[in-house]
Amino acid sequence: MSLCEIPGLKDTLETILTQLEMCQKALNDYLEEKRQKFSRFYFIGDDDLLEILGQAQNPQVIQSHLKKLFSGIQKVAFNKENTQIKSMISSANEYVQLSQPIDIAGDVEVWLL
Repeated sequence: MSLCEIPGLKDTLETILTQLEMCQKALNDYLEEKRQKFSRFYFIGDDDLLEILGQAQNPQVIQSHLKKLFSGIQKVAFNKENTQIKSMISSANEYVQLSQPIDIAGDVEVWLL
């Protein structure tokens, strides 16, 4: 109750709440834009999507989300430099060699296609 007596606190808190709501809306719009570019992102939650988008160049992060995005793909095999995907691996440990490696550079929603 003693905080209620601080002058200007109510206005400050209302301003902070308004800014927070604006940030939340901008984040939701950004995630929706990414989901529209790659529809399989609709199958995962916001936390997982933010992790994928924020660490798209980290192969281990991508590995942990592949089974959520693609049925039948448990993981992928990278080249030695971890810059390209060279094959897909099922949960039964079946390998599908890609005819051309996929560069994991740029927007994640583009190279996941």
